[in-house]
Amino acid sequence: MPDEHQHLIEDEFGRAAAGFAERTAGRFDAMDVPAFSRVAPHEVVVEVGAGTGNFLSLFEGRARYLIALDLTRGMLEQARQCHPSLSPIVGDGNRLPLKDRSVDLVASAQALHHVIEPVPFVKEMRRVCADGGRVLIVDQAATESYEQIAFMNQLEAIRDPSHAASRPPSAFRTIVMAAGLEIIDERLFTDRSRFSNWMWPGEFPQERIDATREFVERFGSETGMEFERDGDDWSFTRRRMMLLVEPAGRA
Repeated sequence: MPDEHQHLIEDEFGRAAAGFAERTAGRFDAMDVPAFSRVAPHEVVVEVGAGTGNFLSLFEGRARYLIALDLTRGMLEQARQCHPSLSPIVGDGNRLPLKDRSVDLVASAQALHHVIEPVPFVKEMRRVCADGGRVLIVDQAATESYEQIAFMNQLEAIRDPSHAASRPPSAFRTIVMAAGLEIIDERLFTDRSRFSNWMWPGEFPQERIDATREFVERFGSETGMEFERDGDDWSFTRRRMMLLVEPAGRA
């Protein structure tokens, strides 16, 4: 990851850390993540880009050891406060401070759309995945329309300058296969969200909220996110891709 983009991620999430855990609470609760991942009580789970730990905490009581790895110290401080059972580590997902084949379940949730070059990132997850282990990827998904992807990425970059790319389901399949992984299972989740919950005034600068709202008003219908006005607010569709994969071709 280029240093400039890495610093942008650290700055963005360091600024947002205080309110992030509250805003994203319950985001993954309906996705049945532990069952989908086939996690077992004796296993070690590492989340790459763990943020404040809301996703990783879904595995509390279901796995032996939970490691939260993130670039941003402020996010991990929040994770430590909210979820004391997690073991936080400051680290870069492109250079994981973990041994080869040492982790039973290597997860990444809502991180890949901040990664400019996803294949090397996912290859690192494969490297540390144990024999018989799995890699779990959860991330926001675009539609399969090139034009809608372009508008969605413009919107996301206005909202969050550390955004790299929202990708369609077909791209996620290509990425994991290019990283040397085979698909075990996949699911696509859709739900409705609200602009006011997507951009909290306490978390985002007001000028950025205004710029994002202006883009939605002009081009929201072009993003594939199905924006609908609701009084002074907007509702829209969020799509998330969940992929469970395993290393291919290991002896």
